[in-house]
Amino acid sequence: MNRQRNIGLIAALLALACAWPGASAKDNKEALRITDIDGKTHEPLASGKSKAVVLVFVLRDCPVSNVYAPEMTRIHKEYSKKGIAIFLVHPDRDTDTKAARAHAKEYKLSAPLVLDHDHKLVRRAGAVITPEAAVFNAKGHLVYRGRIDNLYADYGKKRFNTTRRDLRETLDALLASKPLAKRTTKAVGCYIDFSNDKKDNK
Repeated sequence: MNRQRNIGLIAALLALACAWPGASAKDNKEALRITDIDGKTHEPLASGKSKAVVLVFVLRDCPVSNVYAPEMTRIHKEYSKKGIAIFLVHPDRDTDTKAARAHAKEYKLSAPLVLDHDHKLVRRAGAVITPEAAVFNAKGHLVYRGRIDNLYADYGKKRFNTTRRDLRETLDALLASKPLAKRTTKAVGCYIDFSNDKKDNK
């Protein structure tokens, strides 16, 4: 399935509804509660052990998302040691636990896996693209949403070298208590399918 072509009116309207910073203002009042595919519930900010939380939205059949698999694993291994909680979130309803595990094994993904069929986390982050990262600080505020880095100038337009590592730069700034260079960047990849959200809300 070519999800890059799945750009409908619903996705556009939802993107506006979830646009920065409106979606985070309400949700900041609620605990960031995440349940992984093993049924384990995480509240990474409640314990005070995590300095930030990163949600990276992925799709099994998105080529851009899969290209980033090695970098996502590197980021998880490096930053989890520094007190950053990182989760990979599957928003696609066709992805079940078995499929998520198989995908993680195939691409050597190490971060905890989360199924977000009801798009609760998608709405919390305001995500519309995969791969797209959302970073919440220690207070639960959404402080960054966008690309992992600038490897892709556009869909199908890959740079020879990466010159900006936006997600890493954001995490480094948070760890060093420095101002963030950017709050949002344009993610490049495949659109999340929101077509069933409207049906569920009827």
